[in-house]
Amino acid sequence: MRNSYLAIVAIFILLLSACSESASDVPDEPVLDVEQFSLVNQTFVKEKLGEPNSIDTWSHQTPSTGANNALTTLDYDWDGYYSEFHFDDKDRLIRINIYSSDNENSEFKKTTFENLLKQLHITTGKNLTKVADTGVAWRYERVSEKVDEVWAIGNTNNDGFDVIKVSFDVRPFK
Repeated sequence: MRNSYLAIVAIFILLLSACSESASDVPDEPVLDVEQFSLVNQTFVKEKLGEPNSIDTWSHQTPSTGANNALTTLDYDWDGYYSEFHFDDKDRLIRINIYSSDNENSEFKKTTFENLLKQLHITTGKNLTKVADTGVAWRYERVSEKVDEVWAIGNTNNDGFDVIKVSFDVRPFK
């Protein structure tokens, strides 16, 4: 009788542990397929997302060299996310900044870096390198063949992100 009782308890515990899979173990669905935008031109982005809310041309100084780079930024508001698409002087998309802090129902959940990459539809390469993991911000380089860097800065609740920066060519920003 005692063995039957122990077997029932063991099965019950096993069932409970199988059903209590944490949210961080569950892969998140892609929110945006960023790899399709790697080094594309403005025409491609406009075909995918429509006309931007605004277009801004500005000069950015590369921190390591002091070189001035002419950048063009297309601003979009898609599904409640404010986004900046930065193009270099060769009309190549070199970075996307995604701001989700104004979206109360942000789909970019902070679980694991791997799940964030799934939300961005990024498949990692073999040279993925962690630069920083502060608990609030993640920064990885050599993310994939198409993505140089992903930098995600957490929100005040530490359950989502204020900004996600995806760089396809990080050189102007280093």
